[in-house]
Amino acid sequence: MDYILLIGAGFNFIGGVSIIGSIFIDYPFSFPSIRDAGAINPPDYMLFRLFTAGTAFCFGSMYMYLYRHPEYAVPFLYFGMALKYWAFFAALVASARYRLPKTILINFGCSNLLVAVLFTVYLLAR
Repeated sequence: MDYILLIGAGFNFIGGVSIIGSIFIDYPFSFPSIRDAGAINPPDYMLFRLFTAGTAFCFGSMYMYLYRHPEYAVPFLYFGMALKYWAFFAALVASARYRLPKTILINFGCSNLLVAVLFTVYLLAR
């Protein structure tokens, strides 16, 4: 079951890279293209995008550490699992109410839901 930690780490690393990559490259299921700095509204949008990418990398690193030291996994995975479910529900609400593109709901929301379910399975199996 420890491989679930590697899956969580992989999704976070890929997510962080895709968020950073979407700043420079337009690819399927990515965040929307970024407009010129003067056209970004609100002005702190880039800060949140960069912070989100860094957060994904930090969580990915934590899951890699937990894979190497599974005896510490359980308390951290409760927090990680809760955050993954929150990311899915936030994307779902943003899609339904605030016109978040369906591609982002699938890429961000559903991938976080998948990892949340895997973490739930991991915790229930221990």
